[in-house]
Amino acid sequence: MIYLKRKVKKCKFKEMGELVGLELKPRGSKGVMKVRAILICDEDMKNKYIRRQLDKKFSNVCDKIYNFLISEDDSEDGVKACLGEIEKLKSVIFNKYKEHMKNKMYKEFLAKIVIAEKEFRDKYREKEFFTKLINDTFKSFNNVNVPVEEMEKGRSR
Repeated sequence: MIYLKRKVKKCKFKEMGELVGLELKPRGSKGVMKVRAILICDEDMKNKYIRRQLDKKFSNVCDKIYNFLISEDDSEDGVKACLGEIEKLKSVIFNKYKEHMKNKMYKEFLAKIVIAEKEFRDKYREKEFFTKLINDTFKSFNNVNVPVEEMEKGRSR
């Protein structure tokens, strides 16, 4: 680990011991210095950062699920995509953030995801059932032979 101490027009590099923390890689660093990685060692900062990132990802997954449920699309591809997003979020939590999260926060996020997945499955089954019911009812109304009365010639009142 290298610690950079900058004074006016001079930079000093100091070698530090091995630090343990959450390592982040910025997408694009602009300016004079290019940053390859950031290491967060403080527990409070790690937890706040993780909570913020997971809240963003969870809200994106919820938005995708909501948009799928309100759309008229009943394809299996949409269902697989939504369930894939949920599984992807689970794997991100497990693989990337588990060792840096508090146990309480880890269980809380997994519970949120499991509940969201269960609700999605229930709502999709409900939507599928009502769609089938409406289609069957519509077909039965179209198949009914309604007798048509013929008008005879004559006066009308």
